[in-house]
Amino acid sequence: MNELSMDMVMNVISPLIIGDRILDVGTGFGTVIKALIKNKNINITSIDPEMWSFDMLKNTFLDEIYKNRLRLLKLSIEENGFNDNQFSTSISLFSAHHFKDVIKAMNEMYRITERSIIIADWTPESSEITNPHKPRELKKPMELVIDYAEDHGYIIKRNKMWYLVYKIND
Repeated sequence: MNELSMDMVMNVISPLIIGDRILDVGTGFGTVIKALIKNKNINITSIDPEMWSFDMLKNTFLDEIYKNRLRLLKLSIEENGFNDNQFSTSISLFSAHHFKDVIKAMNEMYRITERSIIIADWTPESSEITNPHKPRELKKPMELVIDYAEDHGYIIKRNKMWYLVYKIND
């Protein structure tokens, strides 16, 4: 099994996605958008404090933006302004190491998510293999995410190059 494949990661998390109001935390290269936009029954809001990929994604998904199926917003998860339970599922793929405040980010994801919270990120072992980050840039955020997940009833799965924490609320 190739742990570095984004398609494989999406195959692992896809069964965890519940509902039709999806929040993508950390737009990045648009991995979540590209995987989920094919489903015409969902609406995606994708947030990122940096907008470096927005122009490319706007051009790629112009029809979905005009149909209000996709929103690209310059926001951080820590300071978002969303309502409680506004989203059925929140997903953060390979962005948690960029959170300014991991605990606040996870608390916010919990507050604004009605059903399923999914966070996957790189392990320190993946440093400079699957991503440009140094091990120390990945280690502390990973420890904070996993500690929070353990304390709040999340399921935790660890792989060599990435880890996954998720929680499904009833």
